[in-house]
Amino acid sequence: MADDPSLTAMVFAGGLGLGAYHAGAFEAFTSAGGEVDWVAGSSAGAITAALIAGSAAVDRIANLRRYWHGPSGSIATPNGNRHLFAWLSSINTRLVGHAGFFHPRLPIPASHFGGLYDLGPTRERLQYLIDFGRLNAGQPRITICATDVESGDAALFDSRSERIEMDHILASCGFLPEFAPVQVAGRWLADGGFSLNAPFEPVLEISNPLRLYIIDLYARDGKVPDGIESAAERKSDLTFGNQTFQRLRHALEARRLRAELQALTCSDTVYLLSYRPGAEEAGPEKSFDLSDVAMAQKWQAGFLDMQHSAGLSPGQNEVCSVRR
Repeated sequence: MADDPSLTAMVFAGGLGLGAYHAGAFEAFTSAGGEVDWVAGSSAGAITAALIAGSAAVDRIANLRRYWHGPSGSIATPNGNRHLFAWLSSINTRLVGHAGFFHPRLPIPASHFGGLYDLGPTRERLQYLIDFGRLNAGQPRITICATDVESGDAALFDSRSERIEMDHILASCGFLPEFAPVQVAGRWLADGGFSLNAPFEPVLEISNPLRLYIIDLYARDGKVPDGIESAAERKSDLTFGNQTFQRLRHALEARRLRAELQALTCSDTVYLLSYRPGAEEAGPEKSFDLSDVAMAQKWQAGFLDMQHSAGLSPGQNEVCSVRR
């Protein structure tokens, strides 16, 4: 591995509206002069990866901002109880959807389940923002993960070996029952988070030395819950955040053993950034708070976490968990 040119990859996990955290992290990365060779993602992470791979370098931040409603200036905090505001925003999204993202599917078809919400607005916006010719040109390379609803297997789509289209992205976002699965090449595919919420496995299979950033939206470590709201939130954080960390640890060990068997030197740098919400957010419903205030907060958190990672000195081939 030491004889091969190094490669920088970014893997984006799923988490609906928490995806603005991805965008903030990527802005900080590029602001520091970073260039990415490979992007991968599931669900919201698939959208972020596609916006990056499907945009010219000079347009990437602007397109991420357009999709994730990122702040172009200061965002005023609503008066009164921010926690209450976050819950009201999340409930409103649940009831009526959110412009540019999705709207309720009414009436729900009786013959074939199509999801509680229609991702038509997301399809329209992504069709406008993403240049699929550029996305499939391979710079950066992109991998998108979905899950086969029948077998439960991960379904990986890579621009190196096949053409990625809109249906691949929307399939990766099919978080049942909120969003419908999508049929692709005869298979019904749903949210990539059901199998690989942060799909770093394909990246770790290559022989090049890696500088790998995993941008997770759920933190595996956190406080002991003090009520039903925090318990429900901690449940989702543990479900997805722990999945990512444990898989990553085993995948890195397997990569190290492969290098030893081939008498190669494994020299990777791995950063794990995880979104850690504040007490003002809507607990287990934080991913449905799509207000401008929430998006600005998540974007800034990603930006600051990525900036913080630049000052760390991670051990070679070890997971460097970024915490401010």
